[in-house]
Amino acid sequence: MTCQVPRDLIARYKEGRLIPFIGAGVSMSVNWETSDGTSHRGPSWGELVDQAGRMMGFDDAELLRVRGSDLQILEYYRIKNHQQLADLRNWFLNEMRAPDQALRDSEVHAALAQLTRCNLVYTTNYDDFIERSLIIHGRKAYPVAIESHIAEALKKRTIGTLADAVEIVKFHGDLSNPERMVLSESDYERRLKLAEVEDQRLRSDILGRAILFLGYSFRDWNVSYLFRIVNDQFGHLPLAPTGRRAYIVVADPSDFEAELFRARNIEVIPIRSSHRTEDTAKIIKELADA
Repeated sequence: MTCQVPRDLIARYKEGRLIPFIGAGVSMSVNWETSDGTSHRGPSWGELVDQAGRMMGFDDAELLRVRGSDLQILEYYRIKNHQQLADLRNWFLNEMRAPDQALRDSEVHAALAQLTRCNLVYTTNYDDFIERSLIIHGRKAYPVAIESHIAEALKKRTIGTLADAVEIVKFHGDLSNPERMVLSESDYERRLKLAEVEDQRLRSDILGRAILFLGYSFRDWNVSYLFRIVNDQFGHLPLAPTGRRAYIVVADPSDFEAELFRARNIEVIPIRSSHRTEDTAKIIKELADA
């Protein structure tokens, strides 16, 4: 299987009408070693849920998964901890201490920094890998997690201090603003109403633009949630021959996945599961070189 970048996607990038939307798979592509020789990588969603289970006394989170979904496990964690996320947040902060060199060496993050026609990036990740890697590779970056950040960005752009900066919209919040993190079942249920500030911002940003989803899987809850926004709220993309509003990079997609995505006006770009990082970086580089 070879990864081929759709011509329509290349055209949207060259027009400056493309928004990269980054998921956990991109953070997981970052690898590093600590001083004691232990290997690390950006943690997955599953590892976050596993840790929440351990903090509640369950050595094997699979025992909890027999009873409920990952989102329900995190909802249970919230309830048991009186709605507090401090311990889980501290664990996550410790796990996400990737050194600058790890981000500098990340093929995917280095490729993302080359997308000079994209000045807006969305992510559901809580970490700071994207903004840090952009700065490391010589780009300006400004993270936006809450409404006051949006206001500040508008102010800075007006006076010119954010010229050429990439705005990183932390669509599910970040570790600096835990009260706005979308983490548990009730958080997602609230956001599915599509009435939060972040949703209003996304609706506005989608107008006239296409989205490229990177680092998501077909089973990812975020995917169905985000596709609901894209498909239920909008028709075909104007000034695009295919009318395609979204593209998603998927490892070894089956016909089942491809057909379901296609029915939602989303084009699947296949990559090899054995070469996820390499193939994802190749797709981004092909866009950057267009």
